[in-house]
Amino acid sequence: LKCVKHRMHALLMREDLKDVICWMPHGRAFKIVNPRDFELRVIPTYFEHSKISSFVRQAQGWGFRKLTKGRERHAFYNEYFLRGLPHLCKKMTRPSLTKKVICDPDHEPDLFRISMEHPVPESISLDDFNYTV
Repeated sequence: LKCVKHRMHALLMREDLKDVICWMPHGRAFKIVNPRDFELRVIPTYFEHSKISSFVRQAQGWGFRKLTKGRERHAFYNEYFLRGLPHLCKKMTRPSLTKKVICDPDHEPDLFRISMEHPVPESISLDDFNYTV
């Protein structure tokens, strides 16, 4: 898989990595549960660098934002990166330097509340993952 957004969906489907990285219960964000294991077991296999800080920078380059408060603290989200809906990744773009999103902790979305009104699928099959980009 060539792109970070596609590699992330593939990673989050792996049962053997749920103790390292997983979807938040609502499926609108993911969380690195064990940063040290993520750096040792995941980054060398899926990414072209070796440090978690490089992964965070790369994820932010694709428009992922890191939540800073509440139950979702330290989770990453992008409005087009949702569990069970990998085809939405087509809408993800790399923001230009002039359009970088500034994170404002006072205006972070409540992803749990949003998901109560608009739930995402619980999972996706590998067949559904093979979509055209």
